[in-house]
Amino acid sequence: MKQSTLVLLTAAVVATTSCGAALAADLTLGLISNRTGPTSDIGIPHADGVLDAWKWQNQRGGIGGHMIEIAEIECGYSVECTRDAFTFLAEEEEVPLIHGFGTPDSIAVIPLSNRTQTVYMPLSYAEELVDAENAPYMFVTNADYSTAGRSAVRYVKAQGGSLALARYPEGFGIAPIPAIKNEATILGVEIAAEIDLDYVPTDAVEEVLQIKESGATHIWLGNTNTAMSVLAAELERQSVYAKIIGNIYAGDEAFIENSGLLAEGHLAMYGSVSLGENDAPMIDEIKKVGHGDINNTHYIRGWAQGLLAGAAIEQALSNANGLGELTGDTLRQAMYELDQLSPGGLVPPVSFSPDDHRPNLVGDVYRVENGRWAKHWQNTLAR
Repeated sequence: MKQSTLVLLTAAVVATTSCGAALAADLTLGLISNRTGPTSDIGIPHADGVLDAWKWQNQRGGIGGHMIEIAEIECGYSVECTRDAFTFLAEEEEVPLIHGFGTPDSIAVIPLSNRTQTVYMPLSYAEELVDAENAPYMFVTNADYSTAGRSAVRYVKAQGGSLALARYPEGFGIAPIPAIKNEATILGVEIAAEIDLDYVPTDAVEEVLQIKESGATHIWLGNTNTAMSVLAAELERQSVYAKIIGNIYAGDEAFIENSGLLAEGHLAMYGSVSLGENDAPMIDEIKKVGHGDINNTHYIRGWAQGLLAGAAIEQALSNANGLGELTGDTLRQAMYELDQLSPGGLVPPVSFSPDDHRPNLVGDVYRVENGRWAKHWQNTLAR
């Protein structure tokens, strides 16, 4: 492992007895996080959610009576660092499961996960990561980018509109574009314009001029909340009334916080229960033990990822009748037995099969209403 590149943070996430004495962890898992690099505004709450989910599970007696420790390596969205971190965790620490992060870094470790038979749970939802044949050890909690993009096209079709594509020209920004274009061709939805937009744009004057000239009624945004806020402000300034449909990273709580009243009416492929849907079984528990922002979808999806991993480990331990048989391969098989499981009710129910690692095909559209994300349009694609 390159010590100059990696910083290993062994976060002992252990339970305590009623008198406060710590219980030793006897199973280590990995977490490759992004707390310093691009999109760290997403990476920080996600990693915190994962850690808090494991803390909660340990406080309830662990998984099958076993305490869980998380070895976290912060990689700042670096592909090279992620490869090194994965190799260290899988080969030296021999962890059976690693929580991961972004698109290029997660795609880069697919061959490593296949070779070491290590389950990897990224926050990215790129199509390559739900390809059961080529990425059999990759498991995610939400619909892949392409499914979400296709649902957005169906929404625009239902509104009788046309679509502009605004995307960051790498990674998750462009990942769903082929599927979006294909769905648009099938449904007869016009792609009126295509523009690139940086992660942290200083303005979007030229981009909105293109959208204005195109006459698009809706804008698919494959980017972050910062870009969505800048785009919304410029649409208002130029009196362009097209509605943004943000991807799972653009349309979050930070967009509403940064945009204020300008956020009203804009849309997103929101990824978890929202503030207005706080009847999910886990919400009260998260309020008690979590230290992150319960209204942050990335934090909540971190919890969902940790809870899904816990359910798979519990199933694998039950199948193997003992900790010694817990491996990435037994975990993979256990994932296939978690039929229509919604971890804590925080995300739509997931199911995996050896032939299809898409967790679900739920592509609901949310809209900002009175300063909150509210479910606006429901859609589930057929498999």
